[in-house]
Amino acid sequence: MNMDWKQLGSAVAKLGLPLLGAALPIPGGAAIGTALAQAIGSTSADPQDILTALTANADTQLKAKQFEDTHKETMLKLQLDYQAQIYQQEVADRASARTMQVGTKSYTLPVLAYTIVGSFIAMVGSTLLGYSHVDSVLAGTLVGYLSAKAEQVIAFYFGSSKGSEDKNVLLANSVPVGKQ
Repeated sequence: MNMDWKQLGSAVAKLGLPLLGAALPIPGGAAIGTALAQAIGSTSADPQDILTALTANADTQLKAKQFEDTHKETMLKLQLDYQAQIYQQEVADRASARTMQVGTKSYTLPVLAYTIVGSFIAMVGSTLLGYSHVDSVLAGTLVGYLSAKAEQVIAFYFGSSKGSEDKNVLLANSVPVGKQ
């Protein structure tokens, strides 16, 4: 079986090199992998050969750790650029959906949105007030489903904070430059 950069990234992270493992599967990670192969003395830049070299002895893992420390800023920048690119794609997707809605002047989306949110409010209200007498598991499933759909409607009309949440996680897990 041929190993890809994503699989190598997971294996490298398990060896105690999380930053290096996170940088390998993203665009530009193959260049990092090629440089790593050279730094540890791998026979080739193939992901399987790199993993074989890393697991051969502790010296290659030490060299990989030194490589990670030396190129920390580059890998962090690569990850942040990738996250920014993903976020921009999400923003563009939402913007195009909203532009489509404005351009078509269709009543389908607003009617659908009001129906979903209204159904959610009615279902929760009738369940909490005791008007609907259904099995609690079924009621929980229906409320959960309608809740998820109402959340999607709200995200469509008011935006989503997923990109911001991902950025916060990435920043929380990063090491400030100069503090190692």
